[in-house]
Amino acid sequence: MRKMMLIWTVFSQLVSIAAFADVSDGQKLFQQRCISCHTVGKGKGVGPDLQGVTQRREQAWLHRWIREPDKMLAENDPTATALLKEYNQVPMPNMAITPEQADQILAYLANPTAEAAASGDANTAAGTTSEATSPGGSSQAHDQAPTFATRGRTQNIAFFSFLFIALVIVLVFFWVGSTTSNPQTIDMKAAYKLRKVFFISGSFVAMGILAITMSKTPYADALTTPDNVIYATAMQFSFTFSNEPVSSAQELSTVSPISSLEIPRDTLVEFRVTSLDATHGFAIYNQQGVVFAQTQAMPGYTNRLRVRFSEPGVYPVLCLEYCGAAHHMMRTSLVVK
Repeated sequence: MRKMMLIWTVFSQLVSIAAFADVSDGQKLFQQRCISCHTVGKGKGVGPDLQGVTQRREQAWLHRWIREPDKMLAENDPTATALLKEYNQVPMPNMAITPEQADQILAYLANPTAEAAASGDANTAAGTTSEATSPGGSSQAHDQAPTFATRGRTQNIAFFSFLFIALVIVLVFFWVGSTTSNPQTIDMKAAYKLRKVFFISGSFVAMGILAITMSKTPYADALTTPDNVIYATAMQFSFTFSNEPVSSAQELSTVSPISSLEIPRDTLVEFRVTSLDATHGFAIYNQQGVVFAQTQAMPGYTNRLRVRFSEPGVYPVLCLEYCGAAHHMMRTSLVVK
């Protein structure tokens, strides 16, 4: 009898551990593939809130819907068609999820603690953390909204530069228009001499700017071997980091994703960026909310982005190319230590 009790205790513990592993794996998958469109207990997003979905829908239907939403829509499944109509004709993309991964996601959604865990996932996916260490060693919050001084600094400079140039053009046209009403004799020799002065001075200015900025170009690093190579695969509406290349949705379901990317400071990292569906942007922001480095994620191409991080902290990664209804939620982050 004691032996039977011991066997039963060990068996129940193993079952509990296996169930916990399923939920943990499902939580990672939900963060990577689902959280850009769905929440758990936080209301509707691009797609429906998934709190209690395992009680509302049949298990077999959910399992297939997670794996083959495109086929079910093509077959005019009544529930799938109703969801498409309810959520502004935005179809759920096929995320190349395997049957085993679908089981893990469903196990996560069925877990009573899924709501609290999803809240933590949302913060991680948004690239925020409650506290991080600044280069000087002090702690500072990174979940606060950026101030006016740091929000869109590059965009503000470009906007006001455009306004200044536009104003100059308008004034020049106004001056030309006012002088043509009273034509004067033009000294062509003096005009050509002035044109030569403008050409020479403009050439010197252009060469000076080129000489000053040449050292800041990234091409010198092309001759060096990076310390680390990270593959970044974009797919509506998420980024997946991995240590091996991904060329198709089927391969994406078989690689081991890097759930939390950590990079040592002052190392040269090469991101090899591609996309499996539409064109996306791959923009790394620093801790002041300014674009630090960026490239495009394009189907059929692999763009190489080399970055050297000198300051530790959390660096959000956002899509800068409009790619669909959940474009604004397509984000991840990396940590530099």
